[in-house]
Amino acid sequence: MEALNRRSYVSSITTGALGLALIGLAACNSGESTTTAPSSGGSAALQGPIAFVKNSGVGNQNTLSVVGTDTQGNLKLISTMGSAGEFENNALGDMQVSSGDWVFMNLTAGGKISTIDPLSGATPIHEANLPVGTRPVHIYRDQTDGEVIWSMNDGDATNGNDAGCPVGASVTVLHNSHLGTGGNPPSVVGTTCTLAAGHGVTAFSRPTATDSTIPKYTVITNEKGGQMAFLDNTSATSPTYRQMVARLDLCTNAGQAALNPPGPACDDESAKALNAPFTGNGSHPHGIRWSTFTGKIYSFQEGYNEFVEVDPKLVALGPGHNEGAITRRLSLAGTPYTSYGITPNGRFLFLRGVDLTTDAQHIIGKLGVVDLSGSGTLTIINLPDLLDVVPSTFKFTPDGQRMYLLASNTDTGNDAQKAAQKKDRLFVFNPSAFPAALQSVAEITLAPAGTHNFDVLVQGAGQANAVLVSNGGAGVTGSVTLINANNQIQGNSLVVGVNPGAILFYYEGIAAANNQATS
Repeated sequence: MEALNRRSYVSSITTGALGLALIGLAACNSGESTTTAPSSGGSAALQGPIAFVKNSGVGNQNTLSVVGTDTQGNLKLISTMGSAGEFENNALGDMQVSSGDWVFMNLTAGGKISTIDPLSGATPIHEANLPVGTRPVHIYRDQTDGEVIWSMNDGDATNGNDAGCPVGASVTVLHNSHLGTGGNPPSVVGTTCTLAAGHGVTAFSRPTATDSTIPKYTVITNEKGGQMAFLDNTSATSPTYRQMVARLDLCTNAGQAALNPPGPACDDESAKALNAPFTGNGSHPHGIRWSTFTGKIYSFQEGYNEFVEVDPKLVALGPGHNEGAITRRLSLAGTPYTSYGITPNGRFLFLRGVDLTTDAQHIIGKLGVVDLSGSGTLTIINLPDLLDVVPSTFKFTPDGQRMYLLASNTDTGNDAQKAAQKKDRLFVFNPSAFPAALQSVAEITLAPAGTHNFDVLVQGAGQANAVLVSNGGAGVTGSVTLINANNQIQGNSLVVGVNPGAILFYYEGIAAANNQATS
């Protein structure tokens, strides 16, 4: 089999710096399509980090640009994937890399996951499009076994149900072994129905450095169903692996009454069997994080505008609603905050939002943190504002020394606020002193574009080495720009495809080293 033959390459790729000490590709160009002999320093082609850039157009304009640098540190297009129909003309979705060094990408409309071998050929090789469930959107690497990938299948866009389930959405597990001699390509392990409809997100509970007794669950919320499902993630040899072993009903009567219009009172799910769906509710969970600091799960219910903290050690297996596993709540009612993340050490929730009412002439970008340490009431600590900025996408480096935050380019507010709004900006902060104010490192003016996205090249002990920013716009051929993370200086830009957006940095071992920026 060609796929197996081409994986017999020499490993131990050197991720040493070329040019700006950032990204390097050797002995390849955008026209190469054949396998070359591997050198003693790595695979046939990859001699340093590369970046996958997702382009969003129509049909075969849905492509994946593979970007590296030349020996002078200038951006270089290595190849373009998808223009020959490899992705079946689907719009490209979430990307993730496994500790086996494969790249996975959702093809949402097609109900498939595309698998890519970045190492064995002169350029990355499209392996297969594997069928999963209906509308896979988010994709995750298992934090207890990095060779396992979990795809959240959101179900039909109208009713939120997966075609392969009696009701509700689903999750598909894929597994791969390492690239190289004896390695196997990714395959589908199986799909589990969650019995709750709608958009799914997940987190992985697991033992921490201070508590070895925390159970391993894959914890999934579905937006329309309003529940939290606990799937056994102990090990692939467990007789209940991937099975839903418990649920938590996120419905509250207070939350239902506060909906506009008010929703029906919650059903009593205390005796509901695991194979029967809970009654849907208006909590609309969207956003879930695991804290390695507290050993608890944090879920945001957009419908109720509320966080819940859940202790997986209090989850009772079998039937029931498990409301007793909720240990703390935090309401965002009356605050400007609408989105959140968690710091790499798991101690702080980071909040962002916008205030359009205090000053009719200016947008006030709002930032805040919630200190999760201790057992007291959860409270918001407001950070200094960002004037004329709508805070958007943000990422932390694993070492906790940098946070990168984009300003939204979407027109916001009244005419005066729109006129004053800052766009095409990337803010660089040092968040290591939380809960004290963020330390500003830089405010970088980006190339004018309709939208931006970015990823951070993380190397060594979790430090930022570079940032690659996409400069996109609907129907417009866009570019990417490289930024040196040491001095914040922008390098050259490179034209890629139509409306470039999400970016994924890659090098051999990036997942095994947990060297990816997170939010």
